[in-house]
Amino acid sequence: MLTHSYSTGLKFLRHMGLPLARLTLRGLFSLNRHMLWTVLSLTAWRAWRWLPGLLRARRDGIAMPVTLQIVDDIRCGARCTNCLFTAYQVKGAGLSHTELDDLLTQAEALDIGHVYMMGADPFHRKDPAAYLDLLARHRRQIFYLFTEGQRLSDEHLDRILRAGNIVPMINIDGLEAATDRRKGAGAWAAVSAMLGKLHALRIPWFVTTMVSTANYEHVTSPAYVQRLADLGAWVLAYLPYTPVDAHAEASLVLSDAQRAELFERSLALNGWRRKLVVMDMLGIEQQLTSCPAGLQTITVYHDGTVAPCAAIPIGHKASNVRDKPLRELWLHDPLYQALRGLDAGRRARGEGALHCLFFSDPSFLSAYLHEHTDELVIINPDAARWMHDKAAADKGGA
Repeated sequence: MLTHSYSTGLKFLRHMGLPLARLTLRGLFSLNRHMLWTVLSLTAWRAWRWLPGLLRARRDGIAMPVTLQIVDDIRCGARCTNCLFTAYQVKGAGLSHTELDDLLTQAEALDIGHVYMMGADPFHRKDPAAYLDLLARHRRQIFYLFTEGQRLSDEHLDRILRAGNIVPMINIDGLEAATDRRKGAGAWAAVSAMLGKLHALRIPWFVTTMVSTANYEHVTSPAYVQRLADLGAWVLAYLPYTPVDAHAEASLVLSDAQRAELFERSLALNGWRRKLVVMDMLGIEQQLTSCPAGLQTITVYHDGTVAPCAAIPIGHKASNVRDKPLRELWLHDPLYQALRGLDAGRRARGEGALHCLFFSDPSFLSAYLHEHTDELVIINPDAARWMHDKAAADKGGA
């Protein structure tokens, strides 16, 4: 589940406990048998591995990550408007299937059971069938596979069904007109037909919606959420637009008031009768939990660089999965250690948990970039520029 990345407590459960309990019950009665077996066996395996993990955390001084985010390729053929891959400056072929297989094996050895495949749309690549087969071989992991949805064929759906450990994450930023405008004429018809097949096969699928000023009212309306629920979606995850793509349209960025309202709207949309669970991912992190970067989650980019999260495509040149084991990188990466120190300091001073340093307060990351520029790989300079500009604006407005 998406919540595995976060440290949850009573405050989180008070707001999200009931919707997630309904989702769990839906899973028990509505999942196809392949996925249900995966979920139950993985739950049993995690229970078996709990004590060894606890002892290992005491030995190392920190628990191993619970989730892995992988941006394994950025050469996306979907060409959706405002796609952040268009601004990445560090190019390259991406992680090979052999490298990806080894990375997943290392993650499994660390008991990482939830993996977010956030790279270029796999169904726009040369051999998506081989890609799906690779994921299917890692039986003790569940994969959340990000795609824009138009190219999932019946063969792909059959492989996903039989794998039992792949959850499609479909990007939908609006219904008919909005989808066709962003992805091309006929896109909504193709996507909605595929969603009907997913529902018929009882394959769980989630929706990611990028929220901007252009679609804010539309995608937060009860009609939009109900339409997705009627199509069979299990989760709707809101992600705010950030101007770090090639177009960098600052006018699309939500205001602070809209961001706050988005969180309240998402809670209100989790109606008692609605099967679909609505989650404002940034709002949950800011209001109910804490930032998981370097604490609960590890992110690997297409060139092997280890970074704090998918929103911060920046990492140390010496921290690369092609050169060092994943466990060593988790324990000793300098930026991860700095984030943990910052979080520990806040808690010791009674300032509460660390929240998103990219969207909320990028001053720490901006200063870190200035201090360690020669040591870093900056995959997306626009993201670094956005952090510097926001930090300066926040300081000027203080």
